[in-house]
Amino acid sequence: MNVDVQRLTIGIEEEFQIVDGDGQLKSHAQALIGAAQPYLEERVKAEMMQSVVEIGTRICADVGEARREIANARGTLATLLKRDGLRLVSAGTHPFSHWREQLVTEQERYKVLEEELQDVIRQLLIFGLHVHVGIPDREQRIEVMNEARYFLPHLLAISTSSPFWVTRNTGLKSYRQIVWQRFPRTGIPPEFSSWDEYENYVELLVRTNCIDDGKKIWWDLRPHAIYPTIEFRVCDAATKIDETLCIAGLIQAICAKLLVLRARNLGFRRYMPGLIQENKWRAMRGGMDANLIDFGKETEVPMRDLAEELLAFVDDVLDPLGSRKEVEYLRVIARDGTSADRQIRTFERTGHLHAVVDNLAVETLEGVPEVSLA
Repeated sequence: MNVDVQRLTIGIEEEFQIVDGDGQLKSHAQALIGAAQPYLEERVKAEMMQSVVEIGTRICADVGEARREIANARGTLATLLKRDGLRLVSAGTHPFSHWREQLVTEQERYKVLEEELQDVIRQLLIFGLHVHVGIPDREQRIEVMNEARYFLPHLLAISTSSPFWVTRNTGLKSYRQIVWQRFPRTGIPPEFSSWDEYENYVELLVRTNCIDDGKKIWWDLRPHAIYPTIEFRVCDAATKIDETLCIAGLIQAICAKLLVLRARNLGFRRYMPGLIQENKWRAMRGGMDANLIDFGKETEVPMRDLAEELLAFVDDVLDPLGSRKEVEYLRVIARDGTSADRQIRTFERTGHLHAVVDNLAVETLEGVPEVSLA
């Protein structure tokens, strides 16, 4: 059957760690951003901590375009850091550096947030992967968000890269989620019946001085406050570029498939946030080793089996989107495990968290060509 697939644009934001030769986080973002802006323009940004740097792609038509953007950005940042004896690392948490030792970025926005959130934000030494999918029609944006919530635990399981926190093996594959869920307005979003209902919700929070605007709604999936996109925020920072593109391609494909179903007057089943949260906890705890719940069948299913089910679900939209190669990398993740699994194996083999950071630094640049800067 021919499938009429919307060619949804994607945008990817990656938050990176800046580490020194010993593997410690280094507060160097201000200098790095100054050096990088001639090459990456406004796409390179500061975050709360000076040891964090964020890079965003332009609006990309497909994952092939996104690959070029991400490879160039990672290569550029790594080349600039190397000049100062520093390295680029991508993972959801740093294995041993402490949040108390990080310098806070001197921006009014962060001062306001620190006053508002106190130690909750001071501990925000975490790193995420955010994927935007362009959906011009705002009612469709809400409809897809309602249905795509179901897949948030699956996406988290695939992306897990934060097993360590302040020298400890936490026993979780995504400890980043534990740190992040202390914030207000996080987690699985509620269901909205329409764009108007969502807009009324935001306006109520603004009128009652809960938020300034929709940017302070930090759900795992949200309509963006400015752009005509929905933004998936649940994923840990992906270590390898192939992992980033697999996750981004999968998110784009899920949205495209849900729109195909809607065009055929076939909805996707919706579940209460509390039920989706049960699966999210399992994903945080076990990553690809987790058993998630199939609520339709009321049974537990291994995440590796669900990976194959997910590939089957999006199969008919992959070729129109041009993302089959990237999305089918999911089979490699299912076979070999996530970044969290590799970090744990490295630590078990070496007994040293510094070795974990060294390996992360190598994997962050795997498949990233050398960038020659003037």
